[in-house]
Order: sequence, then C-alpha cells, then structure tokens
Amino acid sequence: MCRSPVSHTARADKEVEMTTARLSQLQKRILGWLAADHQRTQGRITSSHPELVRALQRDQGNISHSLQTLEVRGWIVIGRSSGGKAESLRLTPEGQKWASQFAESCD
Repeated sequence: MCRSPVSHTARADKEVEMTTARLSQLQKRILGWLAADHQRTQGRITSSHPELVRALQRDQGNISHSLQTLEVRGWIVIGRSSGGKAESLRLTPEGQKWASQFAESCD
C-alpha cells in the first residue's frame, strides 16, 4: 500500500515530537549545554564532563544516568578514562541535530 508524502511527513513530525517529549528537562539542558560548548569551541575540543556537572549544578549521578541514556540513543559519545570514569563528551551528528533545538547561551 502506498502512502502519500503528506502522511509520511506528518507521521515523522509526530515521531520527532514524541521523542522530544520523552527527554527529561535535564537531558534537554545537557543537549543545550553541549550544543553551546560545541559552537563555542567550533567543534574542535570535546566537552568536559566535570565542566558540565559544574555548569548544570545538578547531582553527578543524575547527570551520568542522563548521559548514558543519550549515549544509548546515539546522540553523544562519552570518552572514558582507563578506570571507566567519564572524562569527555562529544555530540554525534545526530545529537547535533537534536541539540540545536535546545541550545542555550552558557556565557
């Protein structure tokens, strides 16, 4: 059965809306901060996990859990030390698309 492009577009828009709605406020703030940091450094430097924790002033455990969720979705890459501790964060191209919706000024 063929579907018209209009219904496909409407369905895709609804899927985007649902995915966005499933993001927690913290995940949206993380994506916004990473997008702003990416823009500030022109994508040449990975973002620092400790800087993110300081900037958002939230519990490190909650931030780590949210980061893992974003990593599973393929929106970020978490660089880890040899001991497994998160050190750096990088948006993937897919993550950059999503993060642009939540970009905020972190000056």
